[in-house]
Amino acid sequence: MDVGPSELLWVVIVLAVLFGASRLPAMGRNLGLGIKEFKRGLSEATRDDRDAPAPGPADGQEADAAT
Repeated sequence: MDVGPSELLWVVIVLAVLFGASRLPAMGRNLGLGIKEFKRGLSEATRDDRDAPAPGPADGQEADAAT
């Protein structure tokens, strides 16, 4: 599904009519900040997963080898 320039122009026009041209830059800025925060959260989660110790038996317990 290709989106051409005419479709994008219609989307911008509809957004300008619905929200007003003065609010569009603020909405774009907030959307960009939200995407940036989402990406930061994803990178922190993957970093935390890499740094976490590997799961193993708890201290004082041995794994059952006779199963």
